[in-house]
Amino acid sequence: MSARSIGTILLLAASLGLGVVLGEVNFGLFRKTMPPMAISTFNQGGAHMVFFLCGVGAGFVVFIWALLAIFLARFFKPAAKVEPPA
Repeated sequence: MSARSIGTILLLAASLGLGVVLGEVNFGLFRKTMPPMAISTFNQGGAHMVFFLCGVGAGFVVFIWALLAIFLARFFKPAAKVEPPA
């Protein structure tokens, strides 16, 4: 495997990990704000799945943005300084 593919895999893993953490944090906030009498176990399980999948989706979006930034960075390199002739 080349260094570029290993870097891409690590970027994907980190982005999806960040998305899962975001989904779990949002689900924790959901559980703290919902009164226990207002939601059933089934609805809480369904909400957990939705928050998890939204987190994975957000992680994938972060991954695509990062790949786009890496791709576009090569077009915005600073120009080399031109030395005047002596």
